[in-house]
Amino acid sequence: MDIRSAEIVIWGEKAYVPSNARVPSGLFADIEPVFVVDPTLSELIPIVQKVLSSKPKSLSLEEIEVHRGLLPRITGARSWKRLGEKGICYIIDVTDKGYLVEMSRLDKKGRWEFDPDKRKTFPPGTDLSIVVQAILDDLKTRRI
Repeated sequence: MDIRSAEIVIWGEKAYVPSNARVPSGLFADIEPVFVVDPTLSELIPIVQKVLSSKPKSLSLEEIEVHRGLLPRITGARSWKRLGEKGICYIIDVTDKGYLVEMSRLDKKGRWEFDPDKRKTFPPGTDLSIVVQAILDDLKTRRI
């Protein structure tokens, strides 16, 4: 099954959407370029579409190691712990079965994990704007 994936990390008032690569296990890893936009429908849709339509680079585990601290560095959070505490992570996976949206929460150690109660699925052919709007709706519930 072919899987395409895009990650959206909210930090401060910005959305960070990294490009992705595949490691030998088949999982995705964040790489540059990281697109930085306002978390709005009009700014996120073209960037998410670009990442979803790009073929992920294949990188070795050694090459991925170079990118390990990418998001804390790009966001200015400086550490994964701080990024987890004050940031929010969303993942959009696309397969022939449709879209799967994962939304982060903190585990007992203050790290991101995906909340099964917030998981959303959308059938094949769903307009990307509906998928991204679901993320923005969740984001509104988390902002003070």
